[in-house]
Amino acid sequence: MKFINKFFAVLVITSMVGCSKFLEEPPEKKNNLEIKNTESLDLLLNYYNIIFDRSRELILSTDNYGLYKDYYKAKPSTFNSSLQYIVWMPKLLEQQSYYWEQQYLKISYANAILASIDKVEGTAEDKKRLLEDAHFLRAYEYFQLAVLYCLPYSEENRNQLGLPLKQTLAFDESVKRKTLEETMDFIGSELELALQTTEAREKKDLWRISKPAAMAFAARYYLYLHDYDKALFYAEEALKKHSTLIDYESYFTPFMRTYSSNGGTYSAPNASSDFQFDEFYLSRMMYNHTLNAVPSEELMNLYDKTNDFRYKGFFVENYSLNRSGVPGWPAFWQFGSIGLISGPGTPEMYLIRAECKARKNDISGAISDLNELRRKRYVNGTYTNLLASDFSGVKNLVQFVVDERRREFPFTLRWYDIKRINSDPANLLDKITVTRDFYEYDGVDVNVNQAKVYSLEPGDKRFAWPIPRIDIQLSRGTIEQNPYD
Repeated sequence: MKFINKFFAVLVITSMVGCSKFLEEPPEKKNNLEIKNTESLDLLLNYYNIIFDRSRELILSTDNYGLYKDYYKAKPSTFNSSLQYIVWMPKLLEQQSYYWEQQYLKISYANAILASIDKVEGTAEDKKRLLEDAHFLRAYEYFQLAVLYCLPYSEENRNQLGLPLKQTLAFDESVKRKTLEETMDFIGSELELALQTTEAREKKDLWRISKPAAMAFAARYYLYLHDYDKALFYAEEALKKHSTLIDYESYFTPFMRTYSSNGGTYSAPNASSDFQFDEFYLSRMMYNHTLNAVPSEELMNLYDKTNDFRYKGFFVENYSLNRSGVPGWPAFWQFGSIGLISGPGTPEMYLIRAECKARKNDISGAISDLNELRRKRYVNGTYTNLLASDFSGVKNLVQFVVDERRREFPFTLRWYDIKRINSDPANLLDKITVTRDFYEYDGVDVNVNQAKVYSLEPGDKRFAWPIPRIDIQLSRGTIEQNPYD
């Protein structure tokens, strides 16, 4: 398999560091190197350039991304590599393999640790942490894959196609796709092993496992499975361990810079990706390949544009920078032009807890959590607390929480939210249809003389992203493509 071969190449390169006699050793047929101690395995999990998240799919696919006709006509080349993502074209998308490969590469790191741990030198304490780290990594990355490449989890979909569950480094291990239920059960079993950790949250290495990180991911996992009791439990447990919320205005204002371009000026943060951001349980940033996360009007209208610092600080209404910008059109920034928060953090736990409380009719508890978060997001001195009288009922309050999630995580968790809301057995919220008012596009050319509306409706099979064609071919058909007819 392509992703397995790529893993061995990176593993060899990574392990060459500090090994001056590497080239003097004859190559081995198995894997070209011998891992002798826990330090070597530890290096795999500290190779952050691989652990980093990368997904155009999550950024471009939802109703938070704005596809504007006049923006396209102003600079069509900006969209050359992205239109197939924006209008969900499976035949073109199956040619894309980057995200799939990167996720399985990370899973291969975990599998390498699990395969080697009993054969290497090291303390029992180091081996225990590495094992828990490996199980956590597998749970997290398989979940990321399932949210993108599988249909939404529901009773109706549990026997639909899941993922190939690679658990070893063996080339002859089956890559036949499991069912969605088997996939989610495996992720859950890996998570249970990770939750056994006793590791404390260490700010210097937040991309590694800790008890709070495992709990926070568990809350995200169970919310997607519509298990609101467990989601609430783990969100509360994570917040008991760490509950810091950053005052956004105070934190980001020192990073604000004024730019001049095409005769105009605008301000935007120039903060580099901060892997030690104090709201993180797990340090994950989404690398924005597009360099321009274009916000939709629907998204921008969810904000208090005067007082919400998330809008004042991260939205640039007249964006023009690098290769992607066109003057007069909006963009979203967070940690610079490419870094978007994607890992579990304290704001997500407050919002998971608020949603679960609201669903259980704990109105005051849900509103308290919302106020705790929102007062840290508004310009200092401008926030007014939400009251129970502001909401007409449970549905209205839960919808407000979901809208707050859009304001907080517009380009990293919205795909996840649309899928779980559309598959929720409680049917509390209205189902979500994503639409694009654009032009006729055949996968090659755009006909600007012919308007067309594209829709992604609840139950659409395109909510399962196509498996890369190259991996289906290399598996000789063992990996089955998602059906779209």
